[in-house]
Amino acid sequence: MAQEVLGKEAVYEISILGRITWNLHSLSNEGTVGNVTEPRTLTLADGSKTDGISGEMLKHIHVEALWALENNKKNLCSACRVLKPERANACEKVTKEATLNAVKIALKCELCDLHGFLLERPVFARESTIEFGWAVGLPEIQRDIHVHARHSIVPIEDKKEKGRWDSEKCSVADCNKEPQKSELFKVEGKWYCETHLPTAQMLYYRPTRSGVYAIVSVFQPWRIGLNDLTFKYEIENIERERRYMLALKAFQAMFLRPEGAMTTTRLPHANNFTGIIVVSKSNYPAPVISPLHDAYIKEVENIKGVLKNNKIEVISFSSLSEFTEKLEELMKKTTPWRLVTKSDE
Repeated sequence: MAQEVLGKEAVYEISILGRITWNLHSLSNEGTVGNVTEPRTLTLADGSKTDGISGEMLKHIHVEALWALENNKKNLCSACRVLKPERANACEKVTKEATLNAVKIALKCELCDLHGFLLERPVFARESTIEFGWAVGLPEIQRDIHVHARHSIVPIEDKKEKGRWDSEKCSVADCNKEPQKSELFKVEGKWYCETHLPTAQMLYYRPTRSGVYAIVSVFQPWRIGLNDLTFKYEIENIERERRYMLALKAFQAMFLRPEGAMTTTRLPHANNFTGIIVVSKSNYPAPVISPLHDAYIKEVENIKGVLKNNKIEVISFSSLSEFTEKLEELMKKTTPWRLVTKSDE
C-alpha cells in the first residue's frame, strides 16, 4: 500500500535502467599481465561476447561520489572517513561490541548503512541498499589496444661541464657535438653528450573502448537505517531522508563524472544517456528489465499496467541533463518508505 512520511510520498524501491554512451574509456579491466592490460570480456546467454564494466566498479564509483558529497565527514565512521574498503569491520568502536550493539553503532555511519558491510567479529553481514549489475556493452563495441612508451634517464656516474671535457669525448662514433655546447655524462663506464645520453624505455599496452552500455541498478530506500536483527530503524525519519537524497545525488554525480579505472589518462567521453527511472511507492519491488532488450521500456510499462494495485511510476529521460533533472524532482517530492511493525502501531 502507498504511504506518506514527513508529508511526502514514500518510495519503497527505485530501479535505474538505461543505455549510456561512453567513448574512449577504460573504466574496468581484467588485469595486467606483464606490460599488457586486458579489457573485461563478458559472454552473454546466446554465446556472444562483449565488453563490460563490473558492478563492483560502478558501486565503487557511487561510493566515492557519496563520500565526496558528504560535507560533514563526522557522519561517517572512522574507517569510512578515509574510505577504507572494510568499512565497519575496520572501526574499533564497532568491532569491540557484541553483535546487536555493533550493528546499531555501524548504522550510525551513512556509508556503512547505504552500501553495507561485513563484520568478522562479531559475525554479521549487512547487505547494501544499493545494487549494480554489470554495465554490458551493446553490439558493436569498438575496442583498441594502444602502445605507449615511458622514458627515464639511466643513473649517471659522473659529469663534466660544458667546455671542460678534458681528454674525454662522446662514446658514439659519429658524434660531432662540440664540448662548448654540451655537458658530458658518464653512464656504465662510458661518456655521452646530451644528445646521445642513453634512456631507459618501457613499452606498455593499454585498452580503449567505445560504445553503448546497458545499465541496471536498484536502490532500496525502505532499508535505510533499518537494523536487520531487530527490524527497527536506528535513525530518525529526517536523517533517513537526508541519506536518501545523498544517495540519489551520488547517482547523478557518478554518471556526470565517472571516476573508475585509468580515468587519469582515459576519462570517458560521455555523450548520451537514455532510459527510465522506475519508482515503487508501495511495498512491491521495482521491476528490473535489462536494457539489452530493445523493448525494455515498453516491457516495464506493460508490467506497470498489469500491477494496477501497486503504485509504480515510470519516469523517462533522454539525456544526462534530463536524468539529473528527474532525480532532482524525485528528491523534492519523495522520502524513504518506512517499514511498520506492531511496535510502531
